[in-house]
Amino acid sequence: MAFGQAPIGHDSILLAPERRAENVLEIFLYGGISQYESFYCVPEHGKAKGTHYHLYLNSGDVQKAVDSCGLADLDLTERFGPDALGQDVHLGPFVVPLRKRPDMVERMRVAITHHDLEPHEAAIPLMLGGRGLGNPALCGLGAHIQRYYTELSSLPARGPKAWVLLHSSLGAFPTDNLRTASAIGLHPGSARPLALKIDSSGELTSLLARATLGQHRAAHDALLAANIARYHERLVRPNTLTAVRAPRLTELTDAASAVRDSEQVAAMLEESLFLKQGISHCGQTVKVDPITMNLNMAAHLLTHPSSPARYVCVIDGGLIPADGGGGYDTHDENPHTQARNLSHTLNGLCAIVNGPDEHDPRKLDLDKTLIVLTTEFGRTPFQQGKKGRNHWPYGFPVVFIGGPIRAENKGIFGACGPDARAVTGSTPQENRIAALLALGIWPFANESFNVADVPDALSEPDAVLLVLKRQLGYTA
Repeated sequence: MAFGQAPIGHDSILLAPERRAENVLEIFLYGGISQYESFYCVPEHGKAKGTHYHLYLNSGDVQKAVDSCGLADLDLTERFGPDALGQDVHLGPFVVPLRKRPDMVERMRVAITHHDLEPHEAAIPLMLGGRGLGNPALCGLGAHIQRYYTELSSLPARGPKAWVLLHSSLGAFPTDNLRTASAIGLHPGSARPLALKIDSSGELTSLLARATLGQHRAAHDALLAANIARYHERLVRPNTLTAVRAPRLTELTDAASAVRDSEQVAAMLEESLFLKQGISHCGQTVKVDPITMNLNMAAHLLTHPSSPARYVCVIDGGLIPADGGGGYDTHDENPHTQARNLSHTLNGLCAIVNGPDEHDPRKLDLDKTLIVLTTEFGRTPFQQGKKGRNHWPYGFPVVFIGGPIRAENKGIFGACGPDARAVTGSTPQENRIAALLALGIWPFANESFNVADVPDALSEPDAVLLVLKRQLGYTA
């Protein structure tokens, strides 16, 4: 049975083909978003003590941030729906760009997620891969998706199916394990997503042409392929047909194949997508806006007419990094930084998604694309530093928009109590499993996930049904 295909007799519990997404756009909000002003605001929480949403509302800093970022044309909060405790959950002021798109809000689910890892270095791999550091199966969603669609096709691959888009400022944080997004775990090397730094890859298209080889390119590729084949023959025992296991040779073979196919990658990219552009937002100006560049590239890849990507992960390090480093790591100043970075990213996201009366083939179609907004943790309900918040993995939102989620699936799974801790909620693994199920990919294999990753599940079919209900809003 091929990777990602449902076992015999279990196809019927997957989403119907017409309800499945065709691709996934994931935006990883690096640093930890402040849930109280964004996707999970319970106005009654902390009202008496001046914590949660009221921490910087009472001081006037939320209003200042809203005014400086041009977010004041809507009410500060807007009711979204009840959580698992029946509490009224509101969308906060920093997500006003999304609130201006009711077509997107009506197709949104919020999954309250929790874990116990406070450092970025540990929480990021868990949220991006569903596995902890040191686990040999640790990999990003892209590896599962790249492998599934590559092996599913009977035709030669035409460009990568999975991409990870970073930006150059993220190089200042090499220990935070953001490369989990392009890790392959136990998958073969052919499953590795292609990772790019768009704002520093202006010469990529010319490099992919391999001009240094000139007229010898075909001869070079043929010689490399012949040498790999000869080495492969040496690994086949006499009187057998199968070579002994050689992971490094497999990696080399896949790498050589990728180099030979570089023209296919180049054909998917346009030089105009690498042109640097600046922006002024929230009273601050930057010469290079990597978030908009990456989101535009994501839309281009996912809507490519001949070689569409199936998964793109954009690592959002913020228009301007926070005081703690990552885009949303606001230890010393929370309101302005979170408002600036999150509203800017959501402006860029909404700009690449077709509205109800739009049919631009260069933009994303909510019926075809599942959008996932992930972060490693939330922020504390109480203050840190002058106007900051600390790390809070004990209850925070992961957001799903579009794809299989229709108006009838809208809602919230889980809930946080007055102490901001999840009373009920999702594991990081369930959110990864949900994205695979949205594409019709069976999520259980040695290289991916298992029944124990889904609380209360007794079997693989049981786990599938639970995740479809919790994360995507489908009941049997």
